[in-house]
Amino acid sequence: MRALFPNLLVLTVAAPLLLANCMETTNKSGEAAMGAAGPEQRAPISAISRDEAQTNASIAAGKPSPAAVRASAEMTTDYRISPQDILQIAVFQIKDLDSAVQVGEDGNIALPLVGKIQVRGKTTYEAEQTIAGKLREKYLQSPQVTVSIKQYGKRITVSGEVKQPRVLPDDGNTTLSQAVAGSMGLTELADSTRIHVARSRDQRVQDEIYNLDDIQAGKAADPLLRGGDIVVAESSGTKVALKSVKDLLPFAILGTLM
Repeated sequence: MRALFPNLLVLTVAAPLLLANCMETTNKSGEAAMGAAGPEQRAPISAISRDEAQTNASIAAGKPSPAAVRASAEMTTDYRISPQDILQIAVFQIKDLDSAVQVGEDGNIALPLVGKIQVRGKTTYEAEQTIAGKLREKYLQSPQVTVSIKQYGKRITVSGEVKQPRVLPDDGNTTLSQAVAGSMGLTELADSTRIHVARSRDQRVQDEIYNLDDIQAGKAADPLLRGGDIVVAESSGTKVALKSVKDLLPFAILGTLM
C-alpha cells in the first residue's frame, strides 16, 4: 500500500485539475456560442410549442411522440411490400378467405381459390386491387379485400452506445434519427457526431458515418434506412477517459487517508 501511495497522490492532485480544465473549456465554449447567437436568438422556455412539449414528455416516458405517430400513420400507405413480410388478408363477409400469409423470396403469396399472386413492390392498396381482381375473374362479383402488414420481414439492428440496443422492423420509412430514438436515444458516452450505418451491397459491406447533431439541427439530411442495415453508435474517447478518472477518484482519496 505504501508503494502505491505516490501514484495515488499524483492521481488525486491531477484528476481535479483535469476535470476543472475540461469544465472551464466547456463553459468558455458555451459562453462564446451564446454570445455569438445574441440574446434575440435565444428563445425563452415559454416559447416552446405545445407539440415540442408533448414530444419531450413522450421521449422522457419512453413512448413515441404524437408527431412521430402521425407521421408513421401517414407513411404506412406508401410502404412497398417486400419478401418475408407477413400480410393479413381479409375478404368482407367471407371468413374462409381470411388468412395471414408470408411473402416468398420471389415476391409471391399463395391464396385459396386464386393461387399465387405477385405482390412484391406493391403498396397494400395495390395488393388489395390485385387480389380483388383475381377473385372477381372467377368467383365474386364485387369482392372487398383488405390487406395490412401484420409483420415486417426485414429488420434494422441498432447497437453500440444506445440506451436500449434492439432490432427494429423495417417499414420502409425508418430514418437514422428515428432508429436511434427507437432505441431510447444515445448514452452519455456516445459520440453523436459518429454514427455508423453498415450496409451490404454487391457482397461488400459499406460503412457510412453520419453526424446526428447536424441531422437533428437540420444541417444534414436524415438518411433512410433499409432492411439489413446495422446502426452502431460510436463511443467518445474523451467521455470515456473522463468517466474513468471520475471512477478512480474515490480510490485515490482513500489512498491519501491510509
